[in-house]
Amino acid sequence: MSKLSIPSGMLEYVEKGKGVPLILLHGGTGSTQEWGTCIDYFATGYRVIAYNRRGYGDSTPRYAFSCNFLEEDIEDLVAFLDVLGLTAPVFFCGFSDGGTLALIFAARFPERTRAMVCAGGHIYVDEKTSEGLLRTRRIFENRIKRKALEETPQIRSQRAWFDRWLSVDFKPFSIENMMSQIKCPALVVQGTEDEYANTGHAQRIADGIKGSELWLVKGARHWVHGGEYAGVFGERVMAFFADE
Repeated sequence: MSKLSIPSGMLEYVEKGKGVPLILLHGGTGSTQEWGTCIDYFATGYRVIAYNRRGYGDSTPRYAFSCNFLEEDIEDLVAFLDVLGLTAPVFFCGFSDGGTLALIFAARFPERTRAMVCAGGHIYVDEKTSEGLLRTRRIFENRIKRKALEETPQIRSQRAWFDRWLSVDFKPFSIENMMSQIKCPALVVQGTEDEYANTGHAQRIADGIKGSELWLVKGARHWVHGGEYAGVFGERVMAFFADE
């Protein structure tokens, strides 16, 4: 993987393919690795760029997440694109927190967003989100104890991320009022069995974005872009971008 410097630190990224840039934004408990076969598949038609945000992979560690951490990630994304010289509109495909970032970026920077896909993103904190994260955190901590894993920067960063999402201070988080500011073509994706949100969450995102498409993937859980759904996800996303 390559690395580049931005004002807040160092970001590592992978780049494959040629054509219009397609930026992949990973989730809050993942990294570029979560995209699996999607990177190679998307690279058949686009210049795919997937990067690890601060606190993930070998990018600059992050031991605290403020209530504004998503806005901080947007600042990093802008800097990342600037360093790469990507000032023209590009495609975005984000998963979970990455989907939320794609929404925020599209709302704030319409002139730099050609089209975007939000898969499993959140625009507010609801009860199912918190319940799902509590279960996931227990699994995370039990795995560390069971395998006697070393306290790495990545583990510390992940704990800090859980702390913020589950904090009382973060419960008022909402970007629902930003949806009407998104003017680019948008595809909103969510699995019908998502552990972190009801399908109504995705419906509210789609309802807020004029002209958007909503795709509820029957039987899929939160990781709607992986496992047995990776193929159909890749095909649908490629078809969506091809029309834009």
